[in-house]
Amino acid sequence: MLPILPWTTSSVLILLLLLVTVIYLVFSIKLRKAAPRFPVLISILRGKYDFINRGPLDLIQDGYRTVGDIFRIQLFYRSIVFLIGPQAHRAFFEAKDHQLSQREVYTFTIPVFGKNIVYDASPKIMQQQLKFVNKGLNQMNMKAHVGKIVMEAEEWFDKWPDSGEVDLMKEFSELIILTASRCLLGKEIRENIQTEFAHFYQQLSDGMSHLSFFFPNAPTRAHKKRDLARQEIAKIFSKIIKQRRTEEDVEHDDFLQVLIDARYLDDSLPTDDEITGLLLAALFAGQHTSNITSTWMGLLMIQHQSKWMSKLLDEQKQVMVKYQDELSVDSLGEMNLLHAVMKETLRLYPPLILLMRKVIEPIAYNGYVLSKGDIAVVAPPVAHQISNVFKDPKEFNPERFLGEYAEDQVEKFSFIAFGGGRHSCLGERFAYLQVKTIWSILLRKFDFELCQEHPLPDYSVLVVGPRPPCMVRFKRKINSF
Repeated sequence: MLPILPWTTSSVLILLLLLVTVIYLVFSIKLRKAAPRFPVLISILRGKYDFINRGPLDLIQDGYRTVGDIFRIQLFYRSIVFLIGPQAHRAFFEAKDHQLSQREVYTFTIPVFGKNIVYDASPKIMQQQLKFVNKGLNQMNMKAHVGKIVMEAEEWFDKWPDSGEVDLMKEFSELIILTASRCLLGKEIRENIQTEFAHFYQQLSDGMSHLSFFFPNAPTRAHKKRDLARQEIAKIFSKIIKQRRTEEDVEHDDFLQVLIDARYLDDSLPTDDEITGLLLAALFAGQHTSNITSTWMGLLMIQHQSKWMSKLLDEQKQVMVKYQDELSVDSLGEMNLLHAVMKETLRLYPPLILLMRKVIEPIAYNGYVLSKGDIAVVAPPVAHQISNVFKDPKEFNPERFLGEYAEDQVEKFSFIAFGGGRHSCLGERFAYLQVKTIWSILLRKFDFELCQEHPLPDYSVLVVGPRPPCMVRFKRKINSF
């Protein structure tokens, strides 16, 4: 038997010193690889940041200016890693799904969209569902959508008096739910139960808040109404879907029919509830953002009309003459300045101010490592204000997106209002189509002027728009074109 060596005080101290040294080396290596930390607690306690009026934007801009294009904020036990600027965005948007995942950070949508739909589905099923959505919003369907949007918009604006004042946010909110219903949900909703559906949809929308992001199933009144509304909407669509399946000889050119005709790779059909959830996902993705963008766009055009309105009207005249006064995918495609105005609006006021992914497998950027469990974040409104990417970034200048040297074309992922990479917004084309159609009609029918100061963004909601009201004064043109 080996003799047992006595533990002396000095040997214990030496062992502890070795242990502390090993721990220090392990953690120092990890910390050297982690993104540099931006300490914010003391600044927050001192009231440096105005979260009510500026949301998290000043904090993120401070981190970018102080630390660089990658930095982290420690939130309890988790690191939130910000990636700001085109090069940093590349690491975010080009990562594979098994490295950065959307599913874990968007679980708050599950009570609205439903179980086994998009973020609650397996990655394989989610990809197939997104292909269904992409097919429903492809070029062929775009051609059918234009006529429907024109019909709804013309009818809506014909109800306006010859002059008066309107709240753009309110008007567009009501109009865009009609156009979206016509193009996406089907004529059964639009023509028969639009009011009933709109009521339930509003309750769904009210049930998606900042609280829902952290506690999607908290026992609140809004969440209870949300869940009941989801059940009622499912009943409505189940009835419509069953009727359409029995009337196979009747043709429909809407998004609903694309989903009804869809097949998974195993040749199975999407369930009625899955179809309902995908319809709601498409509607939520497009309705709020298009409403908000239409409003900001109008406010900016009117505010800066002395510089841009004559150019916009000249473009409208030239394009409409060429296409015999018909709004179509082709004629809208040649309204380059109007397109640039919308893009500049989205640069200044992107509705989604934070895009997030959870780190599933570590990824590297610029010598640093985003570790498993970290939350990776890009911030479009901060990225769009980088002066060496966008010249005079606070200035409203649509022409920055025109011509051979368009500023967003210098580096990939400079403009990220619609995200980027494999998970860029599938509704981008539909959004441009819808908003440009509406404003093409308005520019040709009415003159506008502001009757209030430019509103501030409302950071109290998940999808950030202008604080209401958004009042403008209008007058119908005697000779519209």
